[in-house]
Amino acid sequence: MTQRTEGPNVSQLSGRIAYLSLQAVVDGQDSWAAVMEIIAGFEACGWKVDRYFVEYGGASNPSAFHRLREMWRTQCQLMSHLDEYDAVYMRSHVFAWPISYRAFRCHVPLVQECNGPYEDLFIAWPAACLLRPLFESMMRWQYRTASAVISVAEGLTRWLMSETGHDRVITNGNGANLVEFTPAAPRRDGLPERFAVFFGQFPAWQGIGTLLKAVRLPEWPDGLPLVFVGDGAMRPQIERAVVEIPERVVYLGRLPYAEVATVVAHSVVSYVPMVASERETMFSPLKLYESMACGVPVVATDVIGISEVVSEHQCGILVSAGDAPAIARATAELLAAPERAAAMGRRARQAAVECYSWRARARQRLDVVERAIERERDLLRSDR
Repeated sequence: MTQRTEGPNVSQLSGRIAYLSLQAVVDGQDSWAAVMEIIAGFEACGWKVDRYFVEYGGASNPSAFHRLREMWRTQCQLMSHLDEYDAVYMRSHVFAWPISYRAFRCHVPLVQECNGPYEDLFIAWPAACLLRPLFESMMRWQYRTASAVISVAEGLTRWLMSETGHDRVITNGNGANLVEFTPAAPRRDGLPERFAVFFGQFPAWQGIGTLLKAVRLPEWPDGLPLVFVGDGAMRPQIERAVVEIPERVVYLGRLPYAEVATVVAHSVVSYVPMVASERETMFSPLKLYESMACGVPVVATDVIGISEVVSEHQCGILVSAGDAPAIARATAELLAAPERAAAMGRRARQAAVECYSWRARARQRLDVVERAIERERDLLRSDR
């Protein structure tokens, strides 16, 4: 099934991979880019990738029963074709236990992509805390039996190694599409002349509450509205701010992935203000790399996973988590020094090109998949 290939930028092997996501892959959400860019990178290296995604028929908020039924259907579909694949690549999910177990029993290499600790589940679904020991046990077993685990942050890697007891955990952060996210992106109609931007999903730990405090402070620069792009739990607070201070807050809603850069590339500053203490060493935010690819300086939280990137490339200003006055002051500082801000933007773009492209990330992750395939074959040969 698997064949050797040769040529520049082509992986050593080529074959067939099943990509499983039990989180809906919706254009305009962060996960869309993380999934589709990796698939495109695998395919560019000569692999065939079949998508196994849950589908909710356009339902914006499907019931728990609907979600569980669709997750089961998607896994059953993959299990019926499992022997056709060289490997399964999966975004980790607590309810992916059935396919994880089947792949383990059938000796099909399965690579888990982990984007956060167990705590993410309980933040998103507080009711799940009632079964916390069970859900944590299900996830722990999946990580321990996986052929390899790809972690998006160093702190997350250390945590995973302690959870799994093995060293098959590889750090490979998120990235940016350098073609879509570029300083040359066309400007979206109707934008303010000058503006700051926050884009992505709207969970509380993204620091949106801190931003909404910062924009109300006297230190915030006059005439600089803060534009929000995206959707999520904090949307009502953003919409309320639009009504209360329309001269300072603008909400564009969720935009298709291909259109996000038409806003970001024309902002004077982009924000990465994470505030989750339980994840403070486990960040690899897409918005950081996409802002950098657009050549836009960032104001970001000084936490591991973010601070080392910003510091190394001198592409923004770091502030303490939850410090609204510091965000306002940093914004004013960048606005008052346009040459310094422009230099930060140039360094950001250069770093994105050299270090943080999705295509490079995909090649690195494909190396992990190929090693997992070879390892599984070695194990099977040794058992004969």
